[in-house]
Amino acid sequence: MGFEALNRRRFFRLMAGSLLFLHQLGAGKASCAVAPRRSRVVVAYDPAASSAGAGLDNSDLDQEVVRDMVNRALLAFTGASTLDEAWRRIIPDTGKKVAIKVNCQIRGIYTKAKVVAPIVEGLLSAGVAADNVLIYDMTDTAFDLAGFSRNTGPGVKVGRVADFGGYSRLLFHRLANLLTGGHGNSATNLFSKVANRLGGPWDCQYLINVPVLKALDGYSGVSLAMKNHYGSIANPGEHHGDIMEYIPKLNALPEIRSKTRLVVLDAIFGEYKWVNGRDQSNVARVDKILLSDDPVAIDATGWRLIEALRKQHRLPPVAPQPSYIAKAQALGLGAADPERIEVLTLPPRAKGAIGGAKEKR
Repeated sequence: MGFEALNRRRFFRLMAGSLLFLHQLGAGKASCAVAPRRSRVVVAYDPAASSAGAGLDNSDLDQEVVRDMVNRALLAFTGASTLDEAWRRIIPDTGKKVAIKVNCQIRGIYTKAKVVAPIVEGLLSAGVAADNVLIYDMTDTAFDLAGFSRNTGPGVKVGRVADFGGYSRLLFHRLANLLTGGHGNSATNLFSKVANRLGGPWDCQYLINVPVLKALDGYSGVSLAMKNHYGSIANPGEHHGDIMEYIPKLNALPEIRSKTRLVVLDAIFGEYKWVNGRDQSNVARVDKILLSDDPVAIDATGWRLIEALRKQHRLPPVAPQPSYIAKAQALGLGAADPERIEVLTLPPRAKGAIGGAKEKR
């Protein structure tokens, strides 16, 4: 055997050994792969939440009971011993601006001011300035029934996106300027950019999503946390045909994904069959608040609540099925698989204990 042939044989043996080593190393890494993070959803339930009246509106909520539900859910979620500590974990820099996205598009079912109130109270108590808190939606259609009063002056801001700089006109997402601060390459945002430099109310650094429990037959099946951001874009009507694809892509935008700190689902009432306008024939008392930092887990859990309501009322499952939820998990936006979601249900407070969570400040 010649010298060259021997060298070739040694070379191939060395390569084979190296490939085997790399294969084993890769297999070892795969076996040590970290399991996907489990998401926690805290569910606060209290049948007294809607005991202040016989209707299905904000005025029918017992504010003290709802406040207690939100506060206890937050403490359980964060593991903090006081509300101030809990809110500082949610909002690490209390000098920044906080946007709260509500859903007041229709008059039959909407986010209620009595659910948002303890969120605002907690932010203010933790040190966020009132001028730095902004509650918004695309329209104010149900503001009166929801208990919100528009305010664009000093203090906590409440209004439409149009009241706070409008929407971006960039080609792809047209997001609310209160989330983007005005894009530098969008000429139509000149006013927003100048106002922001002067300390205007938009360019919020943190986002809290407060959707409502609602079915959306014929569109996305359900309208919960992720669909709520159709009110954060200027052109939602253009994205009904591709709604299952667009909802995850919208929520993957950094202005939404990186800023979202908390999702609080208002499930005091739930609309289990979609009806537009001032129609509450398919709205039921649920008396729950769901809280998490994972919008996908909230949507997966809320979807199951809606299906349970439909079953109680002898209705078939929502159609179409909300396939956007699994697509959002595939994009890494959160957990849709029930095995990846830890649901912690808090029982009602004992009589006479209302306000206990609030007193821990």
